[in-house]
Amino acid sequence: MARKVRRANVISTTRISPHLQRIVVGSDEFADFPQDAKGAYVKVLLPHAGESKVELDLHAEHPALMRSYTIREINPANGAITLDFVVNQHQGVATNWAQNARVGDEVGIAGPGPKKLTDFTQTHYLMLADLTSVNAINGYLQALPQDATVDVIIHVADKADIIELEQIKAHSQHSVEWLVTDEPETDLLDQVTRLCAGYNTQPMVFMALEANLVKAIRRLVTSSFAIDHEHIVASAYWKHGIDADGLKVEKQQQSRA
Repeated sequence: MARKVRRANVISTTRISPHLQRIVVGSDEFADFPQDAKGAYVKVLLPHAGESKVELDLHAEHPALMRSYTIREINPANGAITLDFVVNQHQGVATNWAQNARVGDEVGIAGPGPKKLTDFTQTHYLMLADLTSVNAINGYLQALPQDATVDVIIHVADKADIIELEQIKAHSQHSVEWLVTDEPETDLLDQVTRLCAGYNTQPMVFMALEANLVKAIRRLVTSSFAIDHEHIVASAYWKHGIDADGLKVEKQQQSRA
């Protein structure tokens, strides 16, 4: 079934860290938006350059520019959805829009799409993220079993990018580490190795990171720690050197190979 596309407007926009712009969008059309979608993603449809109205028809001759973002918060009382945009790290359609967005600006919101992690029955979870996927972690932490052991590592390049997570069910077995480093290719793999070496049972591994890092960590946990593919949920949220459209094409080519 096709995802519903809703017209919305910017309610507020706030720089919450050096590399995160929090934008709240609202619409009367959010009345039927699923309230359990925190941590799932939506497609944000943006107007073309020089235009103020957004094309909501996904099959139009000139469809809207579209990017995926994870939901931080859903507020049914005022029909609002909160999204965080990574800024000041690269140039791109959505990044540029987020840095210049003003209250009242129009966007389209398609979705929500399905959550990538759906198994909330395991006893151990290892969750790996960066700023692009921190809100997926924020949503999942509230759905995991209260008696599960949960290890979270979130990579950021700047200590000032550490933001608050809403751990509604937080307890002594939930560990959240913010890994501040410019070399995640080395430091994050070292941390994953340390944690996996201490597990006495296979964890459910969730990772949403840069594409090459996802590939390296998947190789590490399967070859060095014999973690089954069924216990790995991996998503490349972005990739060095190509934009979101290029990554989408690359994923499609790989799926057909």
